[in-house]
Amino acid sequence: MDEAETTAGSQAELTRLHATTCLLMTQFISGRHCPKLSQQIVSQLGHLLSHPQSQTRSESRELYQQLLMHWQGVTQQLIDLKQQQRQTAVYH
Repeated sequence: MDEAETTAGSQAELTRLHATTCLLMTQFISGRHCPKLSQQIVSQLGHLLSHPQSQTRSESRELYQQLLMHWQGVTQQLIDLKQQQRQTAVYH
């Protein structure tokens, strides 16, 4: 495989990561607010951050890092909310 094929494959992988991340975020925004979905978003953003093409683009890395921090916070809030709901259910 030559360098052009490797670059094209890497770009295709990055495009798939973007598309999957956008799909997951759209599902969440459309009302599917569950911790597992937000954890998947965090995972996808981690893959985007570690992708070789992201390593060479500082603005992309910065954006992915900001999104990752945001979605980690969303995930933690959902987990906390779910635990509170379970505790409330036990007490009633």
